[in-house]
Amino acid sequence: MTRKKNKVRTLAIIPCRSGSKGIKNKNIKKIFKKHLIYYSIKFAQNCNFIDKVIISTDSKKYQSIGKAYGLYTSFLRPKKISGDFSLDIDFVRHSLKMLKKENFVPEFIILLRPTSPIRKIKELKQCLNILKKNKKFSSIRSITRINKSLYKTWYYQSGNKINPVLKNDTNLLYPYDSPRQKLKNFYIHNGVYDIFRYSLLKKNTISGSNIYGYEMKEFTDLDDPKDIKFNKKNSYFLKNFSRLIKS
Repeated sequence: MTRKKNKVRTLAIIPCRSGSKGIKNKNIKKIFKKHLIYYSIKFAQNCNFIDKVIISTDSKKYQSIGKAYGLYTSFLRPKKISGDFSLDIDFVRHSLKMLKKENFVPEFIILLRPTSPIRKIKELKQCLNILKKNKKFSSIRSITRINKSLYKTWYYQSGNKINPVLKNDTNLLYPYDSPRQKLKNFYIHNGVYDIFRYSLLKKNTISGSNIYGYEMKEFTDLDDPKDIKFNKKNSYFLKNFSRLIKS
């Protein structure tokens, strides 16, 4: 899927390798009678500010399912960069190398992971505009606040002796003994939106050091069978999936 040429080119990659362990074939697992990748494909197709959308997959079956939803990608990802320990930058480099043969070189790249199917067009557009207008930021990652303080987390050093995970960089004597209200907040990368500049690849990174955190209060991550069972009973999940199915 390619749209008309713009001065600034934006590429969306939907990564969907086969061989997942947590949920077998999770990227094509049917959720409300649609393959999971459908929701990311449909979302990307509805974003008129994205110039090109592709799937990065090592599976002909996944490729065919994408085609059935109106998204055909002419190449497959090599198996050697599709394993459990393969890095995101590997499939990004491969995708860009193949697209360069088609004379498409983007300025901005968006990763839309199928396991985070609930998104809003206005949110992604806002993120992309932030990156376009602020050259000091190398990338954007969507984040969600966690309800526990990392100052109250521990690891085993030896035997039963435990040490705090974080070094004390506060003005408190023992932060792990302090009320959480006195401790700074922490956030998790939720995987809903990842946007970065093409130029970062020269530095062998897709995030860089100046990362803009786009905070989201709620998100959905389907990475384990329990996630699906839990979310099917979750009002946020049901409300937004109902909207997606109708779109």
